[in-house]
Amino acid sequence: MHDILKSAGEGRGQSVLVEGTAGMGRTRFLRSAMDAAEEHGLRLLTARARAAEQGVGYSLAQQLMAGARSLPAGIAPGGPGGMDPGGPDPATGPGLTDALAPALATGTPLLLAIDDLQWADTPSLRCLGHLMARLENTPVAVVATVALGETPGDEVMAELLSAFRHRVLLRGLSAADAARLAADAFGRAPVQPFVDACRTATGGSPYLLEALFREMRLHGLGPDTTADRVRELAPVEVADTLLPRYERAYPGAVTVLEAVAVLNGSAVSAMVARLTGLGGLRAADLVEVLVRAGVLAGRGSVVRFAQPLVRTAVLARIPPSRRDALHARAARLLQESGAPAEEVASQLLCVRSRSGLHWMCTVLCEAAGEVIQRGDSDRARAYLRRGLEECEGPCQGRLLRALGQIELAADPAAAVEHLRRALGLQPDIPGRVDIRLCIAHALQLLGRPAEAERVLLEGIGEARSVRERSAEMLRAERCLLRELNLAVDVDMDVDMDVAAGTAGALPLDAAATPGDRHTRLSLAALRSSRRGEQRDLAVHRARQALQEEHTTLDWRIATRTVPLQVLSQADELDLALAECQALLDRAGAEGSRTLLAMAHGMRAEVRYRTGDIAGCLRDARTALMPGQTSPAGHWSRTGQAVAALVASLLETGELPQADRLLREFGLDADVPDAASFAALLFHRGRLRAACGDPEAGLADLMECGRRLTAAGQLNPSVLSWRSEAALVHAALGDRGTALLLVEEELARARQWGGRRAIGRALRVSGLLARGLTGETALREAVEVLESSSARLDLARSLTDLGIVLRKASRLGEAREHLRRAQSLTEQCGATVLARTVRQELLVAGARPRRLTEIGVDALTPTERRVALMAVAKLTNREIATKMFVTQRTVELHLSRVYRKLSVPGRSGLTDHFAELPGGTGIRAGHPEDGRLPGAGVGAQDSADDMAAV
Repeated sequence: MHDILKSAGEGRGQSVLVEGTAGMGRTRFLRSAMDAAEEHGLRLLTARARAAEQGVGYSLAQQLMAGARSLPAGIAPGGPGGMDPGGPDPATGPGLTDALAPALATGTPLLLAIDDLQWADTPSLRCLGHLMARLENTPVAVVATVALGETPGDEVMAELLSAFRHRVLLRGLSAADAARLAADAFGRAPVQPFVDACRTATGGSPYLLEALFREMRLHGLGPDTTADRVRELAPVEVADTLLPRYERAYPGAVTVLEAVAVLNGSAVSAMVARLTGLGGLRAADLVEVLVRAGVLAGRGSVVRFAQPLVRTAVLARIPPSRRDALHARAARLLQESGAPAEEVASQLLCVRSRSGLHWMCTVLCEAAGEVIQRGDSDRARAYLRRGLEECEGPCQGRLLRALGQIELAADPAAAVEHLRRALGLQPDIPGRVDIRLCIAHALQLLGRPAEAERVLLEGIGEARSVRERSAEMLRAERCLLRELNLAVDVDMDVDMDVAAGTAGALPLDAAATPGDRHTRLSLAALRSSRRGEQRDLAVHRARQALQEEHTTLDWRIATRTVPLQVLSQADELDLALAECQALLDRAGAEGSRTLLAMAHGMRAEVRYRTGDIAGCLRDARTALMPGQTSPAGHWSRTGQAVAALVASLLETGELPQADRLLREFGLDADVPDAASFAALLFHRGRLRAACGDPEAGLADLMECGRRLTAAGQLNPSVLSWRSEAALVHAALGDRGTALLLVEEELARARQWGGRRAIGRALRVSGLLARGLTGETALREAVEVLESSSARLDLARSLTDLGIVLRKASRLGEAREHLRRAQSLTEQCGATVLARTVRQELLVAGARPRRLTEIGVDALTPTERRVALMAVAKLTNREIATKMFVTQRTVELHLSRVYRKLSVPGRSGLTDHFAELPGGTGIRAGHPEDGRLPGAGVGAQDSADDMAAV
C-alpha cells in the first residue's frame, strides 16, 4: 500500500479495491491507508456509503465534493465552480472531476478513501467511474472497500469494480495476530489452544474475534478458556449486526440463515426450502448468494456457516419457543425424508419441551446404537436420556436397559440405578437374566461384590423354574466373579468344578454365545491359576477366551481382563502386553472410560513384571486419573493401579511419594477386603520395610498371605508374599521361619511352572542359604530368569550373585555379572537397584560405565541413523550405500546399537523404537533424519566410522 500511495503522489494515478467478507477488517485496512496518506504528501478526501442512502442520488459523490471544498485556499475549488452533482449530464457524471480540477491543476496529490462501496448510489458510481477512467498521469489514488457477495448485480457496479488496477482480498488473521488481539483484550498472553479455538470459531475475522472476547469478558472468562467453552459462547451482537445487512441485501436471507443454523450438518437446499416454507428455487438462490457473501460455505450439497461463531449467535437470537418449534419441525422433516437416525436425534436433543412424537423413542434408540459403534458413549447416553424424558409407554424399560449397558462404559453407579429400574419393567426371564448380569458387573466394578452375588442368586432362582440354560449361565458368572474376588470356599470350589468343567472339555453346547464361552474359559483358566496347577492348560484356556468376540455393549466388562491376568501370572508377559494394547485399542474405539482404566491398570501390572518401570508409572497414573474411582468408595480396580504405582515408586526410590499416594487414597490404614487390594497389601508391606519399619511391613505381608490362603490362592506367581516375608523375617533374626516360607514358595512355584515365580523364590533361597548352596541357588535363579521376560528380577539375581562372588574375592566374574545387572537396571529405570550395582562395581574394582552408555541417548548420531534405517527395513547393503561406507562398517554399528539397547537383533530393535514416547521419526518415513537433538553429521560421525572400520 505504501508503494501504491507513493506512486500516486509522484503523479501516477492508482486505484485499489479492498475486498473481504463482513467483519474481515476492510474499514481498518482503509484507515491504515488514510493514516499513511500524509506521509506521502496526499490530501485526504473520505466518503462512506450507507445502505439507507443507496436510493439517494449522488449521496456518495457529495461527500467527496464537500471534502474537496474544504481543502486549504489555493487548493480548493473557488466558490461554486465545481459542477453540481445533479448537473446536466448525469450519465457521465463529470461533476466529481470538475470539483477536483482546481486541486489537480495545482498538482496537489489526493487520496480518495471510500468505504462500503457496495452500498453506493448509481449516480455516484458513474461519477467515480468517470474519474477513474482519467486517473492516468494524475496525482490521485482511489482506495475503496467492498463487501464480498453484497454488491448489486448491475452493469454500472460491475464496470466500476473491473476498473480498479489493484485488488486486495482480506483473509482471516494468523495465529500470531489473533494472539496479539487476545493479549490486548485480556491484558495477558493467551495459551495456544485458546488461540486455535478462537480462530476456528471465527475464521480469524477481527470483528468476530473482538465480539467473542467481549462476550468472554462479560462471562468472566480469560485467555485460557477451554476449546469446548469457546464453542459454546454465542455473542448475540454478532447476529444483531450481520443479519439486518444480509436481509437488506437479500430479502429472506435471515429465514434461510436461521434454517441453516437449526439444520446444521443436514442443511441441503431442498431441506432448507421445506423448513423455511420458501420455494425450492428461491431458497437455492438465497443459499447461493450467502455462500458468495462468505457467511455460508458449501461442502458438497450441504451448506454450513463459514464461521461457527455466527451459527451460535444466530441460534441464540431466535426466541426459545420458536427455536424449539424449528428443531421439532426439522426432526420431523428429516425423519420423513429417510435421513439417518443420528441426524434426526440431533434435532430431538435440541427440543426442550415434550414433543409427543410417537416415533421419537425408536429413533433415539437407533441413533444411540449408531454412535456407540463409533465409540461415542456420551452422545449415546444423551440420546437415551432424552428418550426417557419423552417416553411413558412400555418402551421405557428398553431405553433404561440400553442406557444402563452404555453407562457401564463410563458411570457404573448410574448404570446400576437405571438397570434396576429396567429390571422392574422387564417381564420375560431372558431379558431379566441379561439385565441382572449387567447389574452384577456394574456392582463388581463399584467394589460391591456381595450385592453382585445377591443379584445373580436371585436370578438363578428365577431362571431355574423356567429356563435351565439361563440358570447355568448365571451360575457360571457367579463362580467367575467369586473366583475373581478370591471369595471361594470348599462348597463353592465344587460348584466351580461343575461350572468350569474338568481339565478336559468344557460343558459348552452349540448354542453358547461368545460371552458364555468367554465366561467359562476365563473361569477355567483363573481357577487353574489360583490353585497353581496345570499352567499350560490355564494359558490355553486364556488364549481361547481372548479369541471370543465381544459386542460393543458387552455387559461382561468387569471380567474382560481375566485372561490377561492369567497370562501375566503364567509369565506369558509378551503376549499379555500385546493383548493389553489390543484391549486399549478396543476400549478407545468403544469410548469406554471404564475399560480404558481397567486395561491401563492391567498393563501397569504386566509392565512391572517385565521391569518396565517408566511404562508402569504411566499406565498406573492414567488408570488413576480423576473420574476413574467410584464416588461411593474404592473402584474395584483402584487397588491394582495403586499397587503398581507404589511398586514402581519403590524401584525409583520415591518412598515419600508412595506414602503420600496411599494417604491420598485413604489406603494407609485399613485396606478393603476386595481381591484387587491384596497386591496393595503386598507392596505396602515392602514399602514399610524399605522405610525402616520391618514389623509393620511384615504385618502387611502376612495379612496379604492370610487373605490369599483363606481363598485358596496358592500360586506364588500371583504374589510372592512368602519370599518377601522371608526376607523381613531374616532381617528380624527369625531365619527358621524365613527358610520354611521360602521352601514352600519354591515348591509351589515349581508345581506351577512359572519362570518368574521360580526365579524369585530361588533368589531369596540363595540369599538365605550359606556358602556354595547360596551361590548355586542364585546361579539357578539367573539361569531360570534368563529365559523369561522379567528383566528386573533377572537384574536383582545378577546383582546378588555378583555380590556373593565379590565377597568370595572372585572379582572378575563378579564384575561380569554386575555389568549385566547395570545394563538391565538402566533399561528398567530401577534407580535404587542401579545405585546398588554401581557401588558394588566400584568395590569390585571396576569403573562403572556412564549412565549414557545405555539406551537411546547413548547412541551416536551415526548409530542412530543406522538403527532407524534398519527399523525402516533397509538391508545392510542398502544402508551402506546410503551412508557411503562398507557393509562391514554397518554391521559393526548395528552390533554396538544392539549392545547399548540390549536387544538381540533387528526384531528387538523395531520393538524398542516403536515403544519410545513421542516417536523417533520411524513412523514419519524418513530414517535418515532420525538424529539426536542438536547432533549433526560431522567430526563425531567421521570418528565413529573410522573406529568401526
